[in-house]
Amino acid sequence: MKKLIIFTLAGFLALMLLEACNNNNTKNIDTAKEDSLSKDSLKACGPIMDPNNPKPMALMMRLMAANADSMRSQLLRGEALDSANYPFIKFYLVEPTDPNVLEPQFFENARLFQAAYKDLFEHPKEQKKYYNLMINSCIKCHESYCSGPLRRINKFPIQ
Repeated sequence: MKKLIIFTLAGFLALMLLEACNNNNTKNIDTAKEDSLSKDSLKACGPIMDPNNPKPMALMMRLMAANADSMRSQLLRGEALDSANYPFIKFYLVEPTDPNVLEPQFFENARLFQAAYKDLFEHPKEQKKYYNLMINSCIKCHESYCSGPLRRINKFPIQ
């Protein structure tokens, strides 16, 4: 029951982030503040300048990158990762920037990433190793699809 509440809350927060970052949103910050979104909650979206109106998959990938960075910091501090703090994001179910990526190899890469993600939490004593394997699955996919984020992703592995 506790996990269900945490996953529901994480999903709600992810949707709020997606809505706050959505360029189709014509509300200004003052209107957003009235809708209980503060200017501080929009800061995460501020520095991202994307003239191409980011699609939901791109926004989810950005959230996944932020999670990977947070995981990395936690592991470097010697802290164990908990799946309740990092629920799996089903990025492959939403609209991508380029619909041509939705081919069998993309979905196979997504399956491999999900398996690596699961392994990360199933091996608490070897999380650095499995974290790196998870990041390697990101790199492998991004070498074939959407290479733009590779520069950032290549900074995530723990040496």
